[in-house]
Amino acid sequence: MDRDYYNVLGVTPRADAEEIKRAYRALALRWHPDRNPGDPIAEARFKDINEAHRVLSDPELRARYDRTGPLFNEDGRPPRPDEVTEVVSRMWDNLWGRRKRTRGEDLRYTLSVTLEEVNTGSSRDVGIHRLARCPTCSGHGATAAQRKVCTACEGSGRSSGARLLRTQCYHCQGRGYLITAHCETCGGDGRTSQQEALKVKVPPGVATGQKLKVTGKGNDAADGGPPGDLLVLVDVADHALFRRRGDDVVAEVPLTYAEAALGAELRVPTLDGTTFVRIPPGTPHGRVLRLAGRGLPKTVGRGDLHLEISVEIPSTLDDAERARLAAWSASLPPERHPRRAAWLEALKER
Repeated sequence: MDRDYYNVLGVTPRADAEEIKRAYRALALRWHPDRNPGDPIAEARFKDINEAHRVLSDPELRARYDRTGPLFNEDGRPPRPDEVTEVVSRMWDNLWGRRKRTRGEDLRYTLSVTLEEVNTGSSRDVGIHRLARCPTCSGHGATAAQRKVCTACEGSGRSSGARLLRTQCYHCQGRGYLITAHCETCGGDGRTSQQEALKVKVPPGVATGQKLKVTGKGNDAADGGPPGDLLVLVDVADHALFRRRGDDVVAEVPLTYAEAALGAELRVPTLDGTTFVRIPPGTPHGRVLRLAGRGLPKTVGRGDLHLEISVEIPSTLDDAERARLAAWSASLPPERHPRRAAWLEALKER
């Protein structure tokens, strides 16, 4: 679709058969795989040169190519809708003088944040390695002394022919110049790896898997196009006290048996520090106390903090402790344990 056969051979659409043959022979000799062993670029160019010569050396194929231009298919099939769309898009860009440039690659960075940072938001310093424009050759791949004007396009970077159907020059890839020797700093790529320190703003309420985009901090484009972006993938670290549940947070509060039975006033953790809560007498294991608005920020307001009560039973007792506990338990009337009494009553019926 983007192949201009006249452009490939470096001739104009007015070239006669002899001129096309001479151009083909010179290019085939230069890019022949035997003269460029193991060079994939030379192999691809040799294939393109042969394809262009096969079409332009055949009067019938050349006449059909001249009529259909970029919609030409050697097998004669009609163009697909996507091919027509691509040509129309290219014609539109040519009409307005727009040149499509390759965008730089996006980069990814995983940032681990704490739940406290999710609660308040933060600004984090990160160091990334990105491909930036070479300072020696300014991204050209060669210094001014190592470049010469492309004779095929006369420095325009565009193919010859009708303005609306022009493509980038095949021989210089649209640069307008040819490289005689590569830049020693970047090796001809036009970019070098550089480390850069950035500040990434972590907004309140972010979640694991969320992506934060830092515009323009990906790799610079090799052909001078716009740079890519840095995509920061958020990973919220596990917390020693809290579990996240959407915009709510859950904290386990261990109680002794006496605190659960008698009630207590306890200091409990929050995302901002600590606070005091009153535990009512007779609080059972598994009960949840809700502190409204003490969770994580959301679009409007904040989530809640849920305190899960966990009654901790001693795993071991000495003889004296065991005797006192047994005596205390025996002194309690059945109505002190109504669920136990109801369970025993239901058990009798079986």
